[in-house]
Amino acid sequence: MNQNAKILLADDNAAIRTLVSEILTDAGFCVITAEDGQDALDKIYKENPDLLILDYEMPRKTGFDVVKDVRSHPGYLHTPIIIFTAVTDKNTKLEGLGLDIDEYLTKPADADEVVARVRLLLKRSQQKMCSNPLTCLPGNPSIRARIEQEIASGRKFAVLYCDLNNFKAFNDKYGFGAGDKVLLASARLIMDAARMDPTAFVGHIGGDDFIAVCAVEHAEKIAQFIVDGMNRMAPGFYNDADRAQGYMESVNRKGETERFHFLSIGIGIVHNTLKELTSFAQVSSIGSELKCLAKKHEGSYYQVDRRS
Repeated sequence: MNQNAKILLADDNAAIRTLVSEILTDAGFCVITAEDGQDALDKIYKENPDLLILDYEMPRKTGFDVVKDVRSHPGYLHTPIIIFTAVTDKNTKLEGLGLDIDEYLTKPADADEVVARVRLLLKRSQQKMCSNPLTCLPGNPSIRARIEQEIASGRKFAVLYCDLNNFKAFNDKYGFGAGDKVLLASARLIMDAARMDPTAFVGHIGGDDFIAVCAVEHAEKIAQFIVDGMNRMAPGFYNDADRAQGYMESVNRKGETERFHFLSIGIGIVHNTLKELTSFAQVSSIGSELKCLAKKHEGSYYQVDRRS
């Protein structure tokens, strides 16, 4: 979460603006203030804040008017919004929830609560923005942070780099909709496998590449679970004709018709039991190398780094 996040605070009461602004500034945030709804909109589109705190009742435009305008712009669909209000009416809150408001704070708000709510919403927003839009798994920023955290901890850990085989050919023949179903099923399989380790982390690098970080003693069991699961479910992605013949035909990158085996998965397992891992770049490089070795085997396969 960005401690120096930019926050737009809109309230027509100068004393409240000053008080809340000081609370947030002391907590390390950059605060932009607005004295009414229209002023808030002007500054939102000029300053592009990370979070909005809007008074419910303001001149020119109410807090709800501002929310309606902001949410109509695609770039602000996920901007966290807090409504600051003395109104406790249930129907008003229900209307706000229908406008995709994230949180309500009732006046007068406790300073610690204001800061805690802001930090929580910013953290959730960052996680959402870093997630893969299809699988909702953490994306590259979160993956890098987790691996660097493991390196810094000094614990023994493993990273599983997982890559689908023949996915492009499958996508070309069956279409992106079918390809998305494969990716979602693969994500569920990897998450199911990772449950062997309660501390495991699963991420989606992009496309048909996934990652799992776990305690080293669970790595091969998790990899074998993924391999077995992919072998079981892969035939179900194909039509009856392809399933009966045991392969599919599609055009390769040279424009030639080629036979492709069913989807499978190659997994490279990087770990720090035989040698020290010192950087994210080093882990990624080893993982890519091992994944390529695994993909040379027919069908699903995992390759562990055995080098010291």
